[in-house]
Amino acid sequence: MVFAWAEEHDWLHKSPMKNIQTGSFVNRDNDRIISMAEYAKLLDACPNQEWRTLIALARIGGLRCPSELQRLRWSDINWEQNRFLVHSPKTERHKEHQNRIVPLFPELRAELERHFSLVETKGNEFVIEYYQGISWNLYEPFQAIAKRAGLDTIIRPFDNMRMTRSNEVDRKFGSKKESLWIGHSAKVMIKHYLVLDDEDYSEAAGK
Repeated sequence: MVFAWAEEHDWLHKSPMKNIQTGSFVNRDNDRIISMAEYAKLLDACPNQEWRTLIALARIGGLRCPSELQRLRWSDINWEQNRFLVHSPKTERHKEHQNRIVPLFPELRAELERHFSLVETKGNEFVIEYYQGISWNLYEPFQAIAKRAGLDTIIRPFDNMRMTRSNEVDRKFGSKKESLWIGHSAKVMIKHYLVLDDEDYSEAAGK
């Protein structure tokens, strides 16, 4: 990329890297479906409601962590219309992709309502208030929750919760809504998120 930039700005006559093919950065070996049964166990093992909400936003809302979770404010929640606004730093450089509207899925709404009703939440600007201004290093706290839930270590837990939700939404609501609600193109979904399970093969075989 640097050599291409130098060539474009006439610092080099020709990039020595021009015909060298780049390798793939895609590694699906660590993909792991986090089932709804496991999701329920994770919620039960959470130390407080804020962590329940955090996991619900990742697993049911499909939000990127930490970038989208970090920016979510209570003012973004539209209770009356059953939807909420997600600000997306990852895609904001693309026109009309600075944010997206996501449904308040019933399982997610339940956790948000419990969280919003807490006395300690009153007056908070952000939904996830505790980590504002400090490091969003959630890996170790999450693994502690997973251990209490009786689950093994979950590799890339927030990526895999988002991936799991992406597949659920795609199957239930279709690829167009999956793209709009989860916040990526159909091409990205197929390359990075799409997984096939036993149900897919059984359905195709008419079993």
